[in-house]
Amino acid sequence: MAALPQVPQDELVELLTSLEGLERTRYLSIATACCVAYDMLLTFDQEIEYFWQSGPWTISRVLFFLNRYVPPITLTICLVGLFAPNLTVKFCTGLIHSVFFLSIVGLVIVQAIIVLRICYVYSKSFVARAFIVGCFVSTTVITLLLYGMIWHDIDPVPMPYPGLKIDGCTAPPSGQVWKLFIPNLVLHTVLYLATTLPPLMMRRIGRTSHLLDRLARDGGILYFNVFAVAMFSAIGSIDRSPLVNLPAIYSNLLLGIASVSVSRLMLSIRSLAARLSVSPDWLLNNTELSRVNWKPGPRQGELIVEIDPVEEDLELHSIGDVHKERRPSPPAIYTTRVGVLDDVVYPGTRDYKPPQQPKKTTVTFQ
Repeated sequence: MAALPQVPQDELVELLTSLEGLERTRYLSIATACCVAYDMLLTFDQEIEYFWQSGPWTISRVLFFLNRYVPPITLTICLVGLFAPNLTVKFCTGLIHSVFFLSIVGLVIVQAIIVLRICYVYSKSFVARAFIVGCFVSTTVITLLLYGMIWHDIDPVPMPYPGLKIDGCTAPPSGQVWKLFIPNLVLHTVLYLATTLPPLMMRRIGRTSHLLDRLARDGGILYFNVFAVAMFSAIGSIDRSPLVNLPAIYSNLLLGIASVSVSRLMLSIRSLAARLSVSPDWLLNNTELSRVNWKPGPRQGELIVEIDPVEEDLELHSIGDVHKERRPSPPAIYTTRVGVLDDVVYPGTRDYKPPQQPKKTTVTFQ
């Protein structure tokens, strides 16, 4: 067994602190990977039902699968870089940069899913959709430019003490990585405000929508998770102590939490659409449904809608009741089934089809 080299006291304290920070990074990375794996196993039956067995391929469906499987691949590569023995500096350079790039791609996928959902909600407003897409493209470009600027700031370094072997890659604490989290925070704040604006505007006029309230609630949960983890990553990467700096930068906690949150969001929308027997895209961009007060009925695909009837009663009144003041009809509860129309089609309407006339026969007498 080779003797360890003599290390000055101050350098020894710094080395032990860095090793403890590396150990915390490993623990946090394992916890993140377990969280993602547990969520995948827990919701795998819903994934098969709502995405594998669904209809044609759409942008939303492709983004779901990318978000579902790109983060686990990224976290696996990250764990290899943290635990694999006898890794060279050249190999670690490619591995660390690959993990950072895949993490950025994974966060862009998460943001694209939320942007697509908001575009469905604002399907009638070109200006709102253009603003949201413009913010998304701008923050993505800025993030990639910042990553190019700090490219060499995350390069691994060789072990300065010969004879001391440490499993995994060794990278110095970076003081510039925090810049990568700022565009992500700004974009998610804009997206959350865009999600909560429609229900707030409806409440101002005294109306409510269960659908928009649910989207705002789910968006609030997603925003809280992403905001809290992004703040930890940004502030922790500024800290000079390896005990905080290394876990905040190299654990990929933000990617894992954002991926799980947005997967739950998409599965929630799909389950609601399946319960109402409608398409998820129609459920998000149907503006008429958001203008009425509704709730799911007791049977599959049934909606209970509360409306104020404006038609007058068609009942016969006596002559003495003609001049009496009529009170407005109270709100009534109507039940309808999505996709099924059981109504009488009257002559003169668009869907009226006249009955077929019997064929005339001609009788000839000779």
